[in-house]
Amino acid sequence: MFEKNATDREAEQKKIEKTVSADTPAVEEKRTTLSLSLTVSDKKALKMMAAEKETTIAAIIHGWIAEHQKGAEK
Repeated sequence: MFEKNATDREAEQKKIEKTVSADTPAVEEKRTTLSLSLTVSDKKALKMMAAEKETTIAAIIHGWIAEHQKGAEK
């Protein structure tokens, strides 16, 4: 039971790493600050997602934007 979960998690982690490394620009883009109003529960959910993926909320949002830009280009 635990072995299957570990295998699934490892595959998921490799997929995430592949996606993140593919989306990482060769030259770091200039960053800016954005004020965003969220519900308390949405903020907690984003923080939990970031912690689980060992990343930042900013990286999650960046990934979402990149994913949806690709979809809009089609």
